[in-house]
Amino acid sequence: MFWPKIIISGGQTGADTGGLVGARLVGIKTGGCAPLGYLTEDGANPKILKSFGLVEHCSARYEDRTLHNIKNSDATLIFATDLSVDGTLLTLRYCQALEKPYLLVDLSSNCVLKIREFLNIVKPNVLNVAGNRESASKGLANRTAEIIQQVFH
Repeated sequence: MFWPKIIISGGQTGADTGGLVGARLVGIKTGGCAPLGYLTEDGANPKILKSFGLVEHCSARYEDRTLHNIKNSDATLIFATDLSVDGTLLTLRYCQALEKPYLLVDLSSNCVLKIREFLNIVKPNVLNVAGNRESASKGLANRTAEIIQQVFH
């Protein structure tokens, strides 16, 4: 089973933070780039995001940090219950435009095996975790953290 050296995200609520929490719990280094001011939908969150190794982007625009994280990763996992949400759609479009490998994670029971297969094929040293924010998909942070833990268990 291939393990990335680091899991990164943009630090938003939901899938982003779930990916970071799951990575930390299994001992994978975390990081990534957050918008200027460490902004999330709940406001600025520098203390927590810095504790996960995130750095501030020079722009407060979510789009800029999304592009930065995709450019600086080898692959992206997209955790979403709603692919029509702007940020999630943008992540998907950036991955496609930059020809970066990505997996749309179906949150079903067999998603752990699909993620493992993806990782074993792509072998990303830097894995980006993205997807819906918590307000668009209640409980996604916890579900993402659980899935990441199961993948690397």
